[in-house]
Amino acid sequence: MKTLHIAVLITNLFFISSHSQNAFELTIQRQLSSKVCTMGYLVADGEVLCYTLELPWADNLNNISCVPAGRYAGILRYDKSDKWRIQLENVPNRTGVQIHIGNYTSEIKGCVLVGKEAQIEHCSVQNSSQAYLKIKKAFYGSDTPSSTPNKPIFVTFK
Repeated sequence: MKTLHIAVLITNLFFISSHSQNAFELTIQRQLSSKVCTMGYLVADGEVLCYTLELPWADNLNNISCVPAGRYAGILRYDKSDKWRIQLENVPNRTGVQIHIGNYTSEIKGCVLVGKEAQIEHCSVQNSSQAYLKIKKAFYGSDTPSSTPNKPIFVTFK
């Protein structure tokens, strides 16, 4: 009986260890918050991938506030316009929160935009498509992936 418990424990530890190693962990490190916008960096594996742009904090009101600080699970969402995006799950009192392509706060409804460059004075990000390609490469591990890896996605907002 002790052998069975040890085998189950070892199996569970192996699953937890291998499962967490495969996770795609992103961190949004906010650097600037004003009445107009919130700006920061998106980091994966210790590397800054791009700038981020969000709306300012507005008591977590749907479509008009930045995402509350915390850690959220993400899923891949596919659609026809830009094909691939990360959608966050279980954001308190919110639905449809995504990390996606865009340049200006006028294009945000509670989501996060990414850009290769940022203009603090205009609260905008530029070259959003290039920034998103960098995120996709970090997720897939390649510029030309042949399949989608089966790994969980987590995004931490600081």
